[in-house]
Amino acid sequence: MPAPFNKVGIAYQQEVFASLETTKGVLVYPQATDAVVVAGFGDMNQNPTYTDSEEVYDTRDLLNQFQDMTPAGTFSLPIYLRPSGTAGSAPMGDTLLTSLFGKKTVNAGASVVYSQQLVKPSFSLWAQNSHTVFGAAGAVVDDCKFSFVNKGGVKLTLSGQFLQMYWAGTDAVNEASAAMGATSVPVYDAKKYTPGVKIYNVTKADNNGGAGYLVSAVNTTANTLTLGTGILEAWSQDDVIAGYLPSPTLIGSPLENRKAVISILGAAKVLQQLDFDYADKVKVLSDEMTGENYPIDYIEDMRALKGTFKCYFRQNDVDFFTNGQAGNTGPVSATIGATPGKTATLTMPQCRFQVPKKSFSKPAILMSVDYTALGATGEDSVSLSFT
Repeated sequence: MPAPFNKVGIAYQQEVFASLETTKGVLVYPQATDAVVVAGFGDMNQNPTYTDSEEVYDTRDLLNQFQDMTPAGTFSLPIYLRPSGTAGSAPMGDTLLTSLFGKKTVNAGASVVYSQQLVKPSFSLWAQNSHTVFGAAGAVVDDCKFSFVNKGGVKLTLSGQFLQMYWAGTDAVNEASAAMGATSVPVYDAKKYTPGVKIYNVTKADNNGGAGYLVSAVNTTANTLTLGTGILEAWSQDDVIAGYLPSPTLIGSPLENRKAVISILGAAKVLQQLDFDYADKVKVLSDEMTGENYPIDYIEDMRALKGTFKCYFRQNDVDFFTNGQAGNTGPVSATIGATPGKTATLTMPQCRFQVPKKSFSKPAILMSVDYTALGATGEDSVSLSFT
């Protein structure tokens, strides 16, 4: 293999895409507008487990292990809220928010609203991590942490699970050239690829007219990749082959935390911090015997929607002790921005408040209140709108 093919991965060489799936667990390749700018570093992992053999044969060594059904993979993506800039047009991360809440409603020229439904759609998650493209099929967002303070951008930390991971590394054409129209490409190390990914010829800038070449089969013995379509031109020995993703189209601009207006019980409230954990969990069915090496489905579990707000303890805040003792409920909302196309509002119409907790931070007394978002008739406890 040519010398420069064992480079260390560079952390900041990162691009992420998320695309809704038509069929749960069947990979969908992203469009340019499916790009997601990660505020930090995204994470995607899936690790098989093994069970030790119980056989004993005149040795103290473990002689064998059995590979178990691969458990669900996990991912985490911190992002900023980025409205599109045009009212009625979806924000960045549209797929992630649709998967989290379950439903998206577009009101042309006015708003995009993410609201709850019983079923959460799956998506394909893609990440270019330096020299390797990773993909995940059957992904679903099952937790989102919101945090509003008076500095920085409005950050969401989205995390979830997926059914199966794929990858396409960087290698090169081996042995001889592949003729124009060929569907079999010899490489130095076919283990760098899995069926289902797309590749392109970096050296010749041949990406199949922007579609990439689907890898339909991988032979790790013969070190060949079988492509779904024939290559458009001849590929030469030592041409660089890599995973393919489209060039990203970035949507909108991040919202600033300092512009957040918080409302508690229907009135504006000055806070130090408002946190909210939207936990909408799913159970990946990794305990079934399906004959497959990966789980093939997930089912939605109950939600747990809880948060905390913190503030200086003012005279009128004594009311919150009464509300907590009486079990009173009321709305909580956070609106960021005021310009059409650049405004987002998180709304919880009915929250139950706990009795406040006091703390002392000279020279002031502080107060924190835990709350739980409740539904009225169901699937109506939280929504996120862009206007």
